[in-house]
Amino acid sequence: MKKLLLLICLLFCTSLIYANKIDSLTDKDQVAKFISPLIVQFTYRGADKKWEINSWQKLDLNNDGLTDLIATEGTPGSTGKLNLIAIDLSNGNFQLIKIASGEESIELKNKEGVALVIFHGFRDKLNRKPDEPRKTSRTDTLIYKYGNFVELNTEPDHYEIDSITFSLLWGWYGSQDTPPKDPHRDRVIEIDHSGNTTLTNNKDWVYYILAKGQQKPRNPSTTEGVFNTTIKKADLEEIYNLIDYISIKKLNERYTIHVTDMESNYIRVKFSDGSIKYIADYGGQGTWGLRNLFSKFYALIKNQDWK
Repeated sequence: MKKLLLLICLLFCTSLIYANKIDSLTDKDQVAKFISPLIVQFTYRGADKKWEINSWQKLDLNNDGLTDLIATEGTPGSTGKLNLIAIDLSNGNFQLIKIASGEESIELKNKEGVALVIFHGFRDKLNRKPDEPRKTSRTDTLIYKYGNFVELNTEPDHYEIDSITFSLLWGWYGSQDTPPKDPHRDRVIEIDHSGNTTLTNNKDWVYYILAKGQQKPRNPSTTEGVFNTTIKKADLEEIYNLIDYISIKKLNERYTIHVTDMESNYIRVKFSDGSIKYIADYGGQGTWGLRNLFSKFYALIKNQDWK
């Protein structure tokens, strides 16, 4: 009995330590030490690099009662500067989001008790003339919803969705021409109104095989072929709710970034009234809401029970 009580006490104390991890940060060095293991996903520099935290702030960004962190790493105004947000997901888990970099910047705003992030940055121009600047300035008001930041929408739509197709194609330099409506896709996810889903990999996603002749396990993340599943209800509802929140019918049909060797993201939503919304996004950076939505489809490849 004493051992059981001791174990419960240890678990309780551990949960308190995790819950107060951000709350306990008091200076730049502590912030740097906390963020170091998380930040390496955004840069080539290793976790042993000394991070230069210039400013930081603690607040609850997703209104869940847990303290989140905003930190600026690097020299403000330089191309190496990063504005990072660490969201406390509870139980010692944190989500690190690169919200701005280089000349981009953010500011915080509180609207009726809801924390908002005002993003000041740039957008690549479509159909740009040779003498025109490549980018135009942009300001987005962002809110943390559905697992990441999206543009604030005070009047979301409510669609009746029949089916969704999300697909990837390596290439198509989006600023130069109109994307093909039905190219040979590298990867396709097709979801019907009941959540029955087919994943088709049209190429092998493993580029380097260290052991020749090694039998690779059948894996939806890497193996060429067709996989099937029924999407978990909670995951499907989140995708539907996010499509509603970003008012997908009102978005552009084409987005691009001026960088080569990127993937094109295609989404086709068929609604119950027969209408269709089609978006081609070279680079997958069209809007914050689309970035969030695309990430949901990438996650499905790893978090569903594929057969």
